[in-house]
Amino acid sequence: MKKALFLLLLIGLIGIYSCQKTFLQKPSTAGTTTLQTVYSSSVNAISALLQCYRNTLVQGWPGGLNFSHGALASISGERSRGYSWHGTYTITTSGLSADPGNDVPGGSAESADNYVTDYANIRANFLVAENIDQVPDMDATNKAYVKAEVAGLNAYCYTNMFIRYGGVPIVTKSFEPSDNLDVPRATLAQTLAYALQLCNTAIAGLPDKWPASATGGDQTGRMTKGAALAIEAKLLMFAARPLFNSATPYLDAGANNNLICFGSYDATRWQTAITANEAVLTWAAANGYSLINTGGGTGVPDVNALDDYGTATSTPDNQEVLLAYKDDNANQSDGGTTGKWFNMSPYWTSDRYDTDLVGMLSNFLPNYYRNDGTDQTWPQVGDGQHPGSEYLSKMASMEPRFLADNMGPGFDAANNPGDNNWSDNGWGRGLANSSVYPNSSYGKGDATSTKFYYHAGSRVWFEYPLFRLAETYLNLAEAYNEAGNSAKALENLNMVHNRAGLPSITVTDQTQLRAIIQREWAVEFYNEEHRYYDVKHWKLPTIGTNIIGGPMREFQFTENGLANGNLASTISVVTYYDAVVYQTYWSPKMYLEPFPVSEVNKLIIKQNPGY
Repeated sequence: MKKALFLLLLIGLIGIYSCQKTFLQKPSTAGTTTLQTVYSSSVNAISALLQCYRNTLVQGWPGGLNFSHGALASISGERSRGYSWHGTYTITTSGLSADPGNDVPGGSAESADNYVTDYANIRANFLVAENIDQVPDMDATNKAYVKAEVAGLNAYCYTNMFIRYGGVPIVTKSFEPSDNLDVPRATLAQTLAYALQLCNTAIAGLPDKWPASATGGDQTGRMTKGAALAIEAKLLMFAARPLFNSATPYLDAGANNNLICFGSYDATRWQTAITANEAVLTWAAANGYSLINTGGGTGVPDVNALDDYGTATSTPDNQEVLLAYKDDNANQSDGGTTGKWFNMSPYWTSDRYDTDLVGMLSNFLPNYYRNDGTDQTWPQVGDGQHPGSEYLSKMASMEPRFLADNMGPGFDAANNPGDNNWSDNGWGRGLANSSVYPNSSYGKGDATSTKFYYHAGSRVWFEYPLFRLAETYLNLAEAYNEAGNSAKALENLNMVHNRAGLPSITVTDQTQLRAIIQREWAVEFYNEEHRYYDVKHWKLPTIGTNIIGGPMREFQFTENGLANGNLASTISVVTYYDAVVYQTYWSPKMYLEPFPVSEVNKLIIKQNPGY
């Protein structure tokens, strides 16, 4: 497996600084480092840059920046909310809040973003760009690359803030104490323009591929022109979607409406997004990146879908990933994103209670197809109990993406076949936790996530993919459909759908196709920090009744007195049914995140409406 230059550089700093085997980990300097020290050598300067990567790209981590426990999937109707001490539990119970909560870093809001760190990261990024010319042993070409990387990192940060908040303060340099720090929010249009400016700077200055370093190290993982193109494509997609691309805002903010809405619908925004995403595909084709499909073709289902999709989401440095968050550290914590908790042992072999309450919800399960491309029929609330044999049969017939990303109660994980550490027996994932929920499986839900670990074996870390080419194809499917070009929409949609091992979609009606494309987004990017923002920017009509808000449902299993039965071995005495297990909160104010009350109280930042 390739290791990025980042790791090699950090290992080379042993003896100068203390460090970990952690991607983008800035070495400890114990308060003695000055700018002159940092930029006195290329090794020190690159180390500072890598810390910028780590702190900026973690904004795309599945747990967001604001949850010490939990992940965004637990507040977007994909999986259960967790325990009462999880930030996700608080948000699903009472909604987003401008006030800090118990699970929130100091000074921030109860939301999916840690606003107080955003500008600290932007300042740190600018410091690198502003001081890199001081480095005596770095040539002009590499100094220019570093400046372009910083532009890309700040473009990434501004894109995410644009999506989360709307218009935000624009900062173009690292501030000094003597500068005026009272920077108000820019309008939505101004924020978009500045983020695009950063993207264009990065695109113009970054290489297509990083050459080997002077010491022969692999630099895989540093931002490329393709990554910057993908950031721009994402930014323009969210500019075109209904939340911002509208004559009226989601809530009236009076004189501040231009902070959260463009004030008009402009169909050309979809065409602009198409152009940007086509540029990503053009770059990818010229530089060795492609959707992984080894067993299919145009319009033909991929017979190797389980392996190909699993590789795309789980294998470091694969040909589909344009940018990843690299933290190859056995002690990393993923906020409960999957069934793995990394500060335990190399194998996950016990039924740790932390993962009991983060199973897939029945609200989300119907998004998945059967392996023949048809819809699966699941029990509904109130229609009685069904035999366990039916459950086994239905789960076994699910599409490859479901099998790659999940293990249902009573099943071994298909993503690591034959490995006891990924088996129902090895995990001890019996149906009931008798000390908490006897004779039921509440919290383990309809399935437990195993995503990001396809053929991982004993590997306990994973490299979270921030941009996969599947996103580009679905961006194009969505944008072409909104532009009225169903043929091109289907062409791009079926690239992803066929790779999933499913027959082509042929629907051409714009409204019906829109729903199918949105469904594809849900399945392809389950647990990848997309749905929480997608459903809000689409303004889906069921967002408050079946997605972020409303009754959340999970399968329950009746075991006739068995304390901790294995479904496969107790099938004759097991039944299952669907049930509402809790209610979640939704308010239209939650379309955008709140600014922390500590910032609003400075009377510079205008709060988003409703908070």
